[in-house]
Amino acid sequence: MLKYLYAKNDAEIPSLNGLRALSIFMVIIFHLGTGAGKVLVSDGEILTTIIVNLQSSVDLFFMLSGFLIYGGLLDEYGRSSKIDLKKFYLKRTFRIIPAYYICLIVHFIQTKAAYKIGEKMTSPSPEILIIKEKLANSLSNSWTDFLYISNFFHDRLFSFGWSLSIEEQFYLVVPPLCSILLFKQKAEMRRIILVVLYFIPMIIRGFYYHFGFTADWTSFHTESRFDAIIVGMLLTELVRWKPEFLKNTSRTKNLGFSIGAALSLCIALLMSRTNINSIFIHTYFQFSFAVLFIACLLEGNFWNFIFRSRFFTPIARTSYTMYLWHGMFLLAALRFIFKNNLPSGLEAGPYLLLGIYTVLFVFVVCVPIFYITERPFLAIRDYILKRMKKKELQTK
Repeated sequence: MLKYLYAKNDAEIPSLNGLRALSIFMVIIFHLGTGAGKVLVSDGEILTTIIVNLQSSVDLFFMLSGFLIYGGLLDEYGRSSKIDLKKFYLKRTFRIIPAYYICLIVHFIQTKAAYKIGEKMTSPSPEILIIKEKLANSLSNSWTDFLYISNFFHDRLFSFGWSLSIEEQFYLVVPPLCSILLFKQKAEMRRIILVVLYFIPMIIRGFYYHFGFTADWTSFHTESRFDAIIVGMLLTELVRWKPEFLKNTSRTKNLGFSIGAALSLCIALLMSRTNINSIFIHTYFQFSFAVLFIACLLEGNFWNFIFRSRFFTPIARTSYTMYLWHGMFLLAALRFIFKNNLPSGLEAGPYLLLGIYTVLFVFVVCVPIFYITERPFLAIRDYILKRMKKKELQTK
């Protein structure tokens, strides 16, 4: 059963599997130490800042999507001077939507049940009334989750679904945009357009900050967060523009990118997210992740060697499942070893070990979920694509 998770895929870039695994690791560590999980960690300002900043790992997910999807579109257009939108959307639909909708249905049932329990309480406390109102809002806004626009609403059925909404909007908009506009331009003009697009979300975040908009507008809205996707697209352009840059590597270049990636990421993790930094924190992380990204693509680089390990492959392939379901299993992971005596006031070392254990727990639980909610639809997708290819060959 596990063969698919470990199987080698020549179409993949191994080191990017490592980056995807790093992304889901950071997401789970963040959610483990925020919200109700705040009791797990000490009150130390540095550790708290680092944990809060791990939410920017979503930017790395966005960059990976931008790099891989845009790269695939660019390759297809280079081969045939067109983009088969039907095939693209078929691939994305079977890859993303069934597993997501199954997760949403489970969340809806769970939220509805919790709301009914609150309804039956005769004398609910003020805290229960607040929770009940939030549950009611989540249920009434559930249609936004199903339409992939939940990132524009405060109370969502699936609280982590905002990033999936942004990605789905990217999948809907970018392929036609590439086909109609971007790929009609010369390479130099295409890159200029992407650079201009990159700065738009930063300007919008500045506008929202200046006029006192809530954090939701700068953190979850598409217009203020799509710059990370553009970074991934620009990295694709770099690879196509200067392929020799990744192959002809010197010791100095490798050392510079290895140290630069670690140093810039450490600095970003210590940055405040308040006040004016709410505009630029995403930019800091995008720069850090871009340096790490390039390091992972450089032949012979230390980070390339680390992240290309086959150890990360199964985690990367189940990362979508883990993102969808990890929120339901964080408490279960803790109670599995601590029962009802949950730890508190943990310092960095013990918390990191607890985080690693939690990620592995979520991975193990999500493997069967992957085979139930994702793998069958991937098999159907592959079958349909095979039939389509066979039909194309017959008509030639």
